[in-house]
Amino acid sequence: MNLFDKLERTVSETGQGISRKAKELAEITRLKNMLHTCEEVIDQNYREIGRAYFEAHKEEEDCEYARQCKAIADAQKGIAALEKQIEEI
Repeated sequence: MNLFDKLERTVSETGQGISRKAKELAEITRLKNMLHTCEEVIDQNYREIGRAYFEAHKEEEDCEYARQCKAIADAQKGIAALEKQIEEI
């Protein structure tokens, strides 16, 4: 086998390897995007559950998450006060 045949084979094998790696990276990227979408769905549903829990228990002082409910209510009052200040300006 001469030098050019060896070189041609090496280039061909390298190209195939690069092509295979590119396909693997594309598949990994696709799967990671799907994973991220699943995580977003989970997070959105957690937020909806949390909001529903808050709305159902926000008046209870002895509920399991009373501290967090109070913090949310206080933050909502703060938002309202800040919005009022913005309107006045």
